[in-house]
Amino acid sequence: MKEKLAVAFSFALIFAFSAVDNAVSPMVKQIAATYAVNMEAVLWFISVCTAGTVLGVFLGPWLVAVLKPLRLLTGATLLLFAAQAGFLLGGNLAAGLAFRFLSGFCTGAIASVMWWLTFHGVQKKYYPAMIAVLMSARPLATAIGVPLAGLLAWESSWQFPYWLLAGLMAVSGLALAKVFPQGDGQAPAAGLFEGYRRALGVPYALPYYAGFTINRMCYFGFYAVAGIWFITHYGLNLKAMSLALLVIGLAEASINFTVPRIIKRFGHRRTLNASLAGSLVSLLLFIWGGLELKAAVALITVFMLLDRVYSMALVITIPEMFPSTGDKTAFGSLNTLTAWAGLSLVSALAGKLIPLTGLRAVELILVAAFIIGTSLLYYVQAKTVLNKS
Repeated sequence: MKEKLAVAFSFALIFAFSAVDNAVSPMVKQIAATYAVNMEAVLWFISVCTAGTVLGVFLGPWLVAVLKPLRLLTGATLLLFAAQAGFLLGGNLAAGLAFRFLSGFCTGAIASVMWWLTFHGVQKKYYPAMIAVLMSARPLATAIGVPLAGLLAWESSWQFPYWLLAGLMAVSGLALAKVFPQGDGQAPAAGLFEGYRRALGVPYALPYYAGFTINRMCYFGFYAVAGIWFITHYGLNLKAMSLALLVIGLAEASINFTVPRIIKRFGHRRTLNASLAGSLVSLLLFIWGGLELKAAVALITVFMLLDRVYSMALVITIPEMFPSTGDKTAFGSLNTLTAWAGLSLVSALAGKLIPLTGLRAVELILVAAFIIGTSLLYYVQAKTVLNKS
């Protein structure tokens, strides 16, 4: 029973902090007013938080080894709530950025605890459930948490849904600590770089994660600038934007449960090829903001759906791509680390470029990131998996 509860509380914790991370974008106008900055400057709240997450994930396996998983989870949860409160109660830009960085660092550290829990904490029969949590909690947060937060903010203030999510983070994190399993006794390598060195030493791991980082710059990058994008191209208010994101997010979340059947029906090669090609076509059609709103939302939905398809197809074949994964906690952390690194980089670029060049330069960067990142990913697939099909 304890391990079932651990899975449930893990989902709630990831859902809460993922919703907090993504909810900044549609609320750019409201947050900008509170902090007395322009909307583009609000993107720095995303960038510094994500930079903190990258550092937290990078140090995570080492922190798990030094502090032990339970102690790290408890401390990071308490600090996360404190950082969230500081961000909500403040109005000073420098302090707000510092609190967001700390918040990101804590979520990164917690992410490493989640990977340890998945590989070494729960019994083998709960391993698929934990993988499902890690793969679905974030999309569901984007699908449900972010639009609902936007609608609540529309009816009250932007801080109100953030307080609710902060409370959910604290309750679920501390509840998880109460039922935390002892695990199999294995811990990551105590050396700061050793686990990553072993993982990236596996053939083709380096180009794969480089490609994944760049590819995620497109996916996460659009979500990062979605608020400014919808305001600039379509003049949407927070309520209308939240409803559009709800449509996109619900479709994106639902596809997670059908991808294995899609792959089984059409095969890995066909599924991968079709989803990558369809993603590029839909991106090129909607990204410039020239379509009517309904058509744009439909194509964004298609793009996000297909992203889930090829992303899960890649994750499923990781054991085939990298038969020897080294330290599992470090290898799992790399999935989170590279994704957040992509978001941190692209949101920082967007915050810098939009005031100078407008959205067009950022839109070009998103397209280039998709093409370059996907090319690297496909190269690794061709060398390891597709040539065996």
